Amino acid sequence: MSIINPSLDDSFSPSSPKSSPSRSKLEIVPRRVTFEFSDFDGPFYYNSNSCISAMWVAMSASFPAGEGEFIKSVKLFENQISDPKLKAEVRDFAHQEAHHSLQHRLVNKELDKLGYETGKLNDFFKDKLKEREQKWSPEKRLARTVCAEHVTAVMAHHALTHPEHMANFPESFRNLFLWHAIEEIEHKSVAFDVYQQCVGDRKFLHKQYKIFTRFEFPFNMWLSSRFLLKQLGHKATWKERKELWSSLYGDGGLISDMRGLYKQFLTEDFHPWDHDDSALVDQWKKTLSPYFVNHSATK
Repeated sequence: MSIINPSLDDSFSPSSPKSSPSRSKLEIVPRRVTFEFSDFDGPFYYNSNSCISAMWVAMSASFPAGEGEFIKSVKLFENQISDPKLKAEVRDFAHQEAHHSLQHRLVNKELDKLGYETGKLNDFFKDKLKEREQKWSPEKRLARTVCAEHVTAVMAHHALTHPEHMANFPESFRNLFLWHAIEEIEHKSVAFDVYQQCVGDRKFLHKQYKIFTRFEFPFNMWLSSRFLLKQLGHKATWKERKELWSSLYGDGGLISDMRGLYKQFLTEDFHPWDHDDSALVDQWKKTLSPYFVNHSATK
């Protein structure tokens, strides 16, 4: 099992980055939440479809290591940030991502009780990310985080506008992803704004985005899902695979429905808050507030 890591030309041109203060439109709130992950009725919880179930488990398994790298890559530039608002947002971004890691570690333990081996998968991702720390420049690590943050923000928008697609999730798992989606949108421009202020090379960023979205992310999710099912000793049926394809690329699917937002990233003057999700976040904060340990965080 190996993560694809295309070795295209990684040179970048700083081209005198200009000061680019935060353009966030929402307060980034480091909430604490509580979910009872005891409502799974089996490993194939999503309408008895092993492919879709394993894909979301793979997503959850990747978060602890992935969120850690997001924090590290942004903090590499912390001393270069001149905007006080952006410095504060980097701090709150790190708090949010750290709590995402914690909550996904908790649910991953429950998923392991069902036969999944999320721990092995997370260890694998941690090892690969450690290799990147040694081989990649800080600029490349930050650029790849910016790309991942845009993809997760787009997926978050889809989750909050199409909650019916998670109707087959156990309630705790569904609410975990919806809460995660709220916060991904709240901090969706932090890594981008740091990159713009400290690096500023759009051409390099676009190259990394194409690698991430066309190769690394889809390949890793496919490989991770396959690994999890293999550990369970389960072979997916063609019907299950067809349903997975439809959930991604069919009418209203996770990829097909959001294609325009994915592509927006490649426009020269793009900023994450060109697409304003403020009202959507406000709506879901009220819905999920019973799960917030500090209910004042709904403000």
